[in-house]
Amino acid sequence: NTKFKEEDYKEDKNLLLDFYNSRGYRNATILSDSIYKIGNNRIGIHLDVAEGEKFYIRDVKWVGNSVYETDYLQRFFSVKKGDVYDKKSMHKRLGVGREVDPEQQSVSSFYQNSGYLMSQIDPTEVVVGKDSIDMVINIFEGKPFTINEVGISGNVRVDDEVIRRELAIYPGMLYDRSLLMYTLRQLMGMGHFDPEALQPDVQPVNDELVNVNFP
Repeated sequence: NTKFKEEDYKEDKNLLLDFYNSRGYRNATILSDSIYKIGNNRIGIHLDVAEGEKFYIRDVKWVGNSVYETDYLQRFFSVKKGDVYDKKSMHKRLGVGREVDPEQQSVSSFYQNSGYLMSQIDPTEVVVGKDSIDMVINIFEGKPFTINEVGISGNVRVDDEVIRRELAIYPGMLYDRSLLMYTLRQLMGMGHFDPEALQPDVQPVNDELVNVNFP
């Protein structure tokens, strides 16, 4: 038995729809839900779900990519004609929406780790007939950014040079989100800083340079 928490309940409803979306049921919806009392400290939950049609992939098209060849991106994406529509897996491989994870390899991470700070991945779904989807993956690459300055602020207990020895990013190198996350783990491992407060502040200076500050 677990205690009822409103926020957990909302998230679980999203996870239920994720489950349906990952198995082809693109249009699955929760029509209604209700909570009813069973006893003094027990409740029941009822959900009315409409599953809809099961969808399949008909085509995948890439638009806007020049840094990475279409064949390379498609091999990584590995979604092809006839596959069951699986939103969760597709978004995880693309690195978009609820599935953004800077620690995981994705199409987004390819760009973010190669200097393309402002790159965006925008998958569009085109419904064809009653059960088919064409995926159009639009990519805005932008320009590669070079790190201009790496700053440390708010530090009073540890010498800056001790902190800088843990940094894997430095002025003059291409922006690389994977090295930024590695640096963050190194700083957390020092044991001097609050992990929740230690979030890097990334600020573009112009369309080619970016400053990174660790507050």
